[in-house]
Amino acid sequence: MNKTDQESVDSKLFNRLRSSYLLALSLIALALLGEHLLVESFLTEQAKDANIINVAGRQRMLSQRIAKLSFLENDPANRSLMSAELAEWTSRHEWLKDQLATDRVLPQLVALDTLMAQMSEQVQSAGPGMQDKGVGPQDAMEVVKQGLAASGLNARSETYLSRMDMIVGEISEAATNRVNRLRNTKKWITLAVGIVLLLELLFIFQPISRFVRRQFLVLEQEKVAQAEARQLAEIAVREKAASLGKLSALNQAIDRAALFATLRADGSILHLSRKFAELLARSGSGPGRESLSHLLHQEEGRQAFFSELITAARIGDWQGEWLIRNQRGEEYWLDVTLLPARQEGEAEVFLLASDITARKEAQHSLDVLNQEKMSEEIERGKQRSRQIVETQEKERLRVARDLHDGIGQKLTALKFSLESLRPDKPQQIKDRIEQLRALSKEIILGVRLATFNLTPPELMDYGLVPALEKMARELSRLTGERIVFHNEDVDFRLEATAEINLYRTVQEAVNNAVKYAKANYILISLSAGPQLLSVTIDDDGEGFEREDLTEKTDGSGMGLSFMEERVRNLNGRIFLRSNPEGGTRISINVPLPEILADSGEDN
Repeated sequence: MNKTDQESVDSKLFNRLRSSYLLALSLIALALLGEHLLVESFLTEQAKDANIINVAGRQRMLSQRIAKLSFLENDPANRSLMSAELAEWTSRHEWLKDQLATDRVLPQLVALDTLMAQMSEQVQSAGPGMQDKGVGPQDAMEVVKQGLAASGLNARSETYLSRMDMIVGEISEAATNRVNRLRNTKKWITLAVGIVLLLELLFIFQPISRFVRRQFLVLEQEKVAQAEARQLAEIAVREKAASLGKLSALNQAIDRAALFATLRADGSILHLSRKFAELLARSGSGPGRESLSHLLHQEEGRQAFFSELITAARIGDWQGEWLIRNQRGEEYWLDVTLLPARQEGEAEVFLLASDITARKEAQHSLDVLNQEKMSEEIERGKQRSRQIVETQEKERLRVARDLHDGIGQKLTALKFSLESLRPDKPQQIKDRIEQLRALSKEIILGVRLATFNLTPPELMDYGLVPALEKMARELSRLTGERIVFHNEDVDFRLEATAEINLYRTVQEAVNNAVKYAKANYILISLSAGPQLLSVTIDDDGEGFEREDLTEKTDGSGMGLSFMEERVRNLNGRIFLRSNPEGGTRISINVPLPEILADSGEDN
């Protein structure tokens, strides 16, 4: 949990606790306030009732005192005291009526008005005391009793006292009832407060307690998680410090080994790597106000070109190759990448380069070499074309020479021999016929040999193996040499071009062995493996040195060149081993999968 989420949970918990406690305290405060107001109201009523009862009791006392004072000695002091008490008694009666204006005893108080008025009149009209009438002390009490009985004051006073007792009793009963109601009300209030406290305990404090306990558990878990996170953070900080150390070392290594620069939007230098500064022959790698383009080249045109590219790189990447010339006049080829960047709201350009001078030089050398090889190949092709033309002409010349010098001369001799016959000389004719028969055989043999050296029909009809068998057989018969063909289970057809090239190569090798090596025994071997087709021609004739062939002018060296060219056209290789005393071996290896005939062709 992050800091913001923790603050949110704490805030929600605090708000919930505050609301719950405010509600509980408000309910308790309302209950206490209600009880206080009720008690305060009752106390006010009780004070009022006590004052009323006190005044009512004093009224009873004043009524008796006034009645007694009316029969005492009629001196000024008594009269003054009686008048004061009578006035107090009357005013107190009015006060009681005002205080009990809403009480049920008010009619009883009002009913006392007449009685009080009568008693006041009797008191005010009372005669002088006993001393003034000449009555002795022994007769005084009797006189008073008679006076009271006569005047009715005592009866009215007793009546007043009994009624006041009734009024005080009702007021006291009402006060007692209010006390009982207060006790009952306080019981209900206490019960209500208890119920409120119970409800608060059940629905506020216990849920809050459980909630707080859960929150404490959550906080404890979060505390453990924070401790673990703190440990992980400490580990991460240590790893980060180690990574920063490695990054710093790597940055220093890159600064010493890589070519990069950070440029302002106008192309001025913010930072140059140490290697780049050394390559540009700059004294330091720190920031400066000079433009990088002025360090890349001394020509103004190239500087403007570099400045335009750096300026344009603020809105898009650029990649290409630059030819630069540093302050020392040294030229380098750089593979440059320009990347736009933004640091603290300012546009910057990041330049990353690699030195490709060696590659460019190697590429230039390779281009020169390829050009030379191409020229050599073209010259070699021209030479091969000339050789092919010369060979064709020589082949035509050979065929013409064979026909002219061999067959032609023999036909001419046959003609002259026939013309020289004399019918008159039978013996001569008989001898000439034998010569003509032998000459005819030679002519027929020459024609067959010349024809055989041309394309044999077996090669086109039946393939390489039957053609080589017939070539060995016919040349052995025609030349009188022992020419043997050995086939090691090659029973499949090859492509027509491959069969012609291999046949002509073997034919050229055998003709060279017969014509130039003067061999008596020639062995032609044909074998095939999973990947190679091999043809070997062995003879026991006179060997030769390869270097000597270039000095000959009889065409033997040309035949070997054509053999190599035919094998090269089949992506094969030809090996020649020869010595003057041990004969010659020519081995031909050709990739078999490349020259196999299609499966649809007949074998």
